[in-house]
Amino acid sequence: MPKRIIETDKVHKGSLPFAQATVAGGFMFVCCVGVAPDGSIAPDVKTQTQQCLDNIRALVETAGGTMRDVVKCTVYVTRREDWQPMNEVYFANFVEEPPHRVSCIVAGLGSTDFLVEIDATAYLGPDKPSIVP
Repeated sequence: MPKRIIETDKVHKGSLPFAQATVAGGFMFVCCVGVAPDGSIAPDVKTQTQQCLDNIRALVETAGGTMRDVVKCTVYVTRREDWQPMNEVYFANFVEEPPHRVSCIVAGLGSTDFLVEIDATAYLGPDKPSIVP
């Protein structure tokens, strides 16, 4: 089964050769940190959480889906005190039919500036082909 790489200039492209998102078998796999399209990183977990979700939204929409198509998220938070503020923002973005979620408090992420990272899987189905070639 072929895979398709999804990219958009609405999400910051880092220096490492990671795909911004990948679609295979009707599923989309995307993992985002709270980096704004201009490369800036907010100093607080609420803003970073919203940026993670905005980045995921931009990539899912580029692939032809919506946030309602997100079926699972894994959330990584680096500080226990950021747990509740992250949840406030996260659940405000998934008001109806939230996806399944796994959450972890971790010792660190790819940069010491990152406070949260969200790994999401969306089901786009065979009837929602990517609009990206």
